[in-house]
Amino acid sequence: AQVLRAALGSRVAVLDYVQPGFPLAKAVAEALAANPGVEGVVLVHHGLFTFGEDAKTSYDRMISLVQAAEEFAADAIAQRLASQPGATTQMQSGPDVDREELVATAARLIPHVRGAFAVPAGEASYRRVLCSWRGADDLVKISSHPECGRLVAMGPLTPDHVIRTSGSYVYLTRAEAADPVACRAAVAAFVARYQAYFDAHKARAETEPEMLDGYPRIAVVEGLGVLAFGETCEAARIAGDIAEQTLRGKATAQALGAFTELPPAQLFDMEYWPLERAKLGASTPATLAGQIAVVTGGAGAIGSGVCQALCEAGAAVVVADLKREAAQAVVDRMRAEFPAASALAVAMDVTDPESVRAAIDEAILAFGGVDIVVPNAGIAHVSTLRDMASEDFQRVLDVNLFGTMTVLQAAARLFEAQATRGSVIVQASKNVFSPGASFGAYSASKAGQHQLGKIAALELAPLGVRVNMVNADAVFGDQVPSGLWEEVGPDRMKSRGLDEQGLRDFYRDRSLLKVTVTPRHVGDAVVFLASDASSATTGMTFTVDGGVAAAFPR
Repeated sequence: AQVLRAALGSRVAVLDYVQPGFPLAKAVAEALAANPGVEGVVLVHHGLFTFGEDAKTSYDRMISLVQAAEEFAADAIAQRLASQPGATTQMQSGPDVDREELVATAARLIPHVRGAFAVPAGEASYRRVLCSWRGADDLVKISSHPECGRLVAMGPLTPDHVIRTSGSYVYLTRAEAADPVACRAAVAAFVARYQAYFDAHKARAETEPEMLDGYPRIAVVEGLGVLAFGETCEAARIAGDIAEQTLRGKATAQALGAFTELPPAQLFDMEYWPLERAKLGASTPATLAGQIAVVTGGAGAIGSGVCQALCEAGAAVVVADLKREAAQAVVDRMRAEFPAASALAVAMDVTDPESVRAAIDEAILAFGGVDIVVPNAGIAHVSTLRDMASEDFQRVLDVNLFGTMTVLQAAARLFEAQATRGSVIVQASKNVFSPGASFGAYSASKAGQHQLGKIAALELAPLGVRVNMVNADAVFGDQVPSGLWEEVGPDRMKSRGLDEQGLRDFYRDRSLLKVTVTPRHVGDAVVFLASDASSATTGMTFTVDGGVAAAFPR
């Protein structure tokens, strides 16, 4: 209260902590009656509230009082530094941050931390979370300070934050963040402390409370800043907004003297208050909530259909394509249809391992990692074997076969770092089992791709990663035309004397079910194979072709 008086003077009334509800409302009314003419009220461990004759007056007073507080803090810290050189007030000082090194380190370490923050949900599943990284220079410097670990272990600035960020945060040194085992040990220790906190205070509740999951929501990593987690991008963003300002607030309080936390008993009262929990609302998690999917060739007909299906199932989707602008067009369409869609467009040349690595790093920095990988990028070429130019054959192999290998390699390394299982769905083709004349390069590359999927199923099983193949056929596309059919269609139409619609009808009617196969059919198959519904399935070939007997897996 003494510091608040010095900072804001008689413009505000200061009220010691009272839990929200009728007692707080009554206390505020009494404080205002005793301090007529004040512009606001500071509720200790709650915050600043301003008021006026109209909304603008109230807003202007808020800005003015906050600015006064900031100026007071800056002056007081400067005076303390002048009188006590080297004091712990210098949490936000330090050497300049090397942004390039910081970003590279973040891409390497975040998957370890994200993996540790996933909550086990049965024998072969996790409740995964998305990550919002806050790496502003001042946050990086605060996270490197010797006092940081102690501060983040203390309670929040206001107990209202507890439902979004948990009461305290996990602190990790860089060495710990680089070690998945150490990350999990830190999370386990946090959960154990939460259990002890719950056991110590549960008798305070009016009725027997059910313990929350007790998992952390925030990690502060030495020299990296703040990592905030949530099952949706929105939840992670809100937690991140709160956490980064909390870290700054605690650093400022430490510089002024010392940060004082709310006693744990009072924090418990707030955390388990039914009206506080009700703020979050009740919702059923989406099928792929908290998961991150990368779809290569995501701007194509099948790729865009897969991206849309994954998005609707709740995944954060990384649309990867050779041209970023084409991938961005898919992202824009998804957001137009689903305003809350979490999607990112990245440029990826699957024939270049460095391009694949850079794109995966973008996914990590945006969302925290990758859980679902769909190697879908592919090209076609029409030619008999007799007339095939070697460079054309090699070009198809490079994209369809070598490109699948580069993506599988990058995925395997990331799955190992996260240690939370995962799913790969290889977009192969009906041609694996039923090739076509003058389509040798494509058919051979797809057969090889299919075989790589089987090998990946064998090799990634120890990590709990499932690898399955989708064999589709005659997917022409609607919103996005199929590049494969643009290549193949003219020759097929000419040989059969058909126009474009006639060719579509031909492939529909040759199937056993006489149905038109759409990109969404393929997308729904991918969602099924990525979901817990297929948790006991790996190495399978899933046909999406309307029924082509010659292509039955055997």
